[in-house]
Amino acid sequence: MRYPQAVAVLTGALAVTSPLRAEPATPSLAACEAAPFVPAGEAPDLQGQWDFLMQVGDRPSPGLMALGPMDGAYAGSLTPYATNTVAVRRLTLNGGAVSMSVASREGEVRFEGHLTGNADTMCGTVLYHGGQSFPMVAVRRPTTYVAPR
Repeated sequence: MRYPQAVAVLTGALAVTSPLRAEPATPSLAACEAAPFVPAGEAPDLQGQWDFLMQVGDRPSPGLMALGPMDGAYAGSLTPYATNTVAVRRLTLNGGAVSMSVASREGEVRFEGHLTGNADTMCGTVLYHGGQSFPMVAVRRPTTYVAPR
């Protein structure tokens, strides 16, 4: 079996046998119509990989966001598929409200939003330094990882 065929067979097998996605998914802004997340007890753990979609006018901008715990909040990276990776400086959670600061060449970009459903979806607005705003949704990728407590 040649290399490209082997990769195709393995990718197909993973997609069928694993609860994890082998390929990235592009979330829909319709996911934001779900009921807001209502915190009960301990705050949800947001670390992991998230597929996101930002709607820039008529152009969708999908990508991947990776988050990990840092100094009582989260930090990580945000990689739009069409441009370069940028740093998620800080993401905080207050109840179901999400605030995120992202570094860009032009200055800080903010995200203000909320969690929906079972805290696996973030919905909100990206606020650019020039005053522009765009809707964004991020959906957590399934994982079998369990964070140590």
